[in-house]
Amino acid sequence: MLDKQLADKEYICGDYSIADIATYPWVAIYEFQGLTLDNHSNLKRWVEMLQKRPAVQRGMAVPA
Repeated sequence: MLDKQLADKEYICGDYSIADIATYPWVAIYEFQGLTLDNHSNLKRWVEMLQKRPAVQRGMAVPA
């Protein structure tokens, strides 16, 4: 569902928003959940793009 939503958008709602901020942590742990994004190219692109954002990196480091 999310892969389809991202098919023609850079971010979930078009522009970077609270939807991306709230959803990212749940998707980012896909490997921990035993999942892969290999068949979800749009979702994979989105995850990789958000991983590069400095604020996302700082947020994901809490409570390290």
